[in-house]
Amino acid sequence: MADLTLQRVFDRVFSYLTESGVEMDQAHSRKLLQLMEDALDARVDGQGPNASVALSEPRLLVRAMDRIPVYFPVAEERIPAPNPPLCRGSIGYPAHG
Repeated sequence: MADLTLQRVFDRVFSYLTESGVEMDQAHSRKLLQLMEDALDARVDGQGPNASVALSEPRLLVRAMDRIPVYFPVAEERIPAPNPPLCRGSIGYPAHG
Protein backbone atom coordinates (compact mmCIF):
# COMPACT_ATOMS: atom_id res chain seq x y z
CA MET A 1 0.00 0.00 0.00
CA ALA A 2 1.33 3.42 -0.87
CA ASP A 3 2.05 5.76 2.02
CA LEU A 4 -0.16 8.40 0.41
CA THR A 5 -3.12 6.04 0.40
CA LEU A 6 -2.86 5.56 4.13
CA GLN A 7 -2.41 9.31 4.64
CA ARG A 8 -5.47 10.15 2.53
CA VAL A 9 -7.66 7.67 4.42
CA PHE A 10 -6.37 8.98 7.76
CA ASP A 11 -7.08 12.57 6.68
CA ARG A 12 -10.61 11.73 5.56
CA VAL A 13 -11.46 9.94 8.80
CA PHE A 14 -9.87 12.74 10.83
CA SER A 15 -11.88 15.36 8.92
CA TYR A 16 -15.08 13.38 9.36
CA LEU A 17 -14.55 13.19 13.11
CA THR A 18 -13.70 16.87 13.55
CA GLU A 19 -16.67 17.94 11.42
CA SER A 20 -18.87 15.65 13.53
CA GLY A 21 -17.89 17.62 16.61
CA VAL A 22 -15.24 15.33 18.08
CA GLU A 23 -12.49 17.39 19.69
CA MET A 24 -9.25 15.74 18.60
CA ASP A 25 -7.27 15.90 21.81
CA GLN A 26 -4.46 13.48 22.70
CA ALA A 27 -6.79 10.68 23.83
CA HIS A 28 -8.98 10.89 20.72
CA SER A 29 -5.92 11.03 18.46
CA ARG A 30 -4.67 7.81 20.01
CA LYS A 31 -8.08 6.22 19.48
CA LEU A 32 -7.94 7.25 15.83
CA LEU A 33 -4.51 5.65 15.44
CA GLN A 34 -5.85 2.45 17.03
CA LEU A 35 -8.81 2.56 14.66
CA MET A 36 -6.47 2.84 11.67
CA GLU A 37 -4.35 -0.04 12.95
CA ASP A 38 -7.48 -2.14 13.34
CA ALA A 39 -8.62 -1.26 9.82
CA LEU A 40 -5.21 -2.28 8.45
CA ASP A 41 -5.17 -5.58 10.33
CA ALA A 42 -5.56 -8.32 7.70
CA ARG A 43 -6.32 -11.00 10.28
CA VAL A 44 -9.82 -9.52 10.66
CA ASP A 45 -10.67 -10.80 7.18
CA GLY A 46 -8.63 -13.97 7.58
CA GLN A 47 -6.57 -13.20 4.50
CA GLY A 48 -3.12 -13.85 5.95
CA PRO A 49 -0.18 -11.65 6.91
CA ASN A 50 0.45 -10.05 3.49
CA ALA A 51 -3.16 -9.17 2.68
CA SER A 52 -2.81 -5.56 3.85
CA VAL A 53 -0.37 -4.91 1.00
CA ALA A 54 -3.17 -5.42 -1.55
CA LEU A 55 -5.73 -3.36 0.40
CA SER A 56 -7.08 -0.61 -1.85
CA GLU A 57 -7.86 2.92 -0.71
CA PRO A 58 -11.65 2.61 -1.04
CA ARG A 59 -11.68 -0.68 0.86
CA LEU A 60 -9.46 0.70 3.62
CA LEU A 61 -11.71 3.76 3.89
CA VAL A 62 -14.81 1.57 4.21
CA ARG A 63 -13.14 -0.56 6.88
CA ALA A 64 -12.07 2.54 8.82
CA MET A 65 -15.48 4.25 8.57
CA ASP A 66 -17.25 1.04 9.67
CA ARG A 67 -15.15 1.03 12.85
CA ILE A 68 -15.87 4.64 13.88
CA PRO A 69 -18.93 3.80 16.05
CA VAL A 70 -16.83 1.29 18.01
CA TYR A 71 -14.09 3.80 18.86
CA PHE A 72 -16.18 7.00 18.90
CA PRO A 73 -19.72 6.21 20.09
CA VAL A 74 -22.28 8.64 18.71
CA ALA A 75 -24.54 10.25 21.27
CA GLU A 76 -28.21 9.99 20.43
CA GLU A 77 -29.75 13.31 19.60
CA ARG A 78 -33.08 13.99 21.20
CA ILE A 79 -35.49 16.18 19.34
CA PRO A 80 -37.04 18.61 21.80
CA ALA A 81 -40.79 18.77 22.17
CA PRO A 82 -42.39 21.68 20.31
CA ASN A 83 -43.04 24.60 22.57
CA PRO A 84 -45.82 25.64 22.79
CA PRO A 85 -47.53 22.35 22.00
CA LEU A 86 -49.03 22.16 18.55
CA CYS A 87 -52.84 22.28 18.57
CA ARG A 88 -55.56 23.26 16.19
CA GLY A 89 -56.56 26.86 16.51
CA SER A 90 -59.73 28.67 15.61
CA ILE A 91 -60.05 31.52 13.17
CA GLY A 92 -63.59 32.41 14.24
CA TYR A 93 -65.80 30.26 12.00
CA PRO A 94 -68.97 28.89 13.62
CA ALA A 95 -68.97 25.23 14.64
CA HIS A 96 -70.58 22.72 12.26
CA GLY A 97 -73.74 21.02 13.23
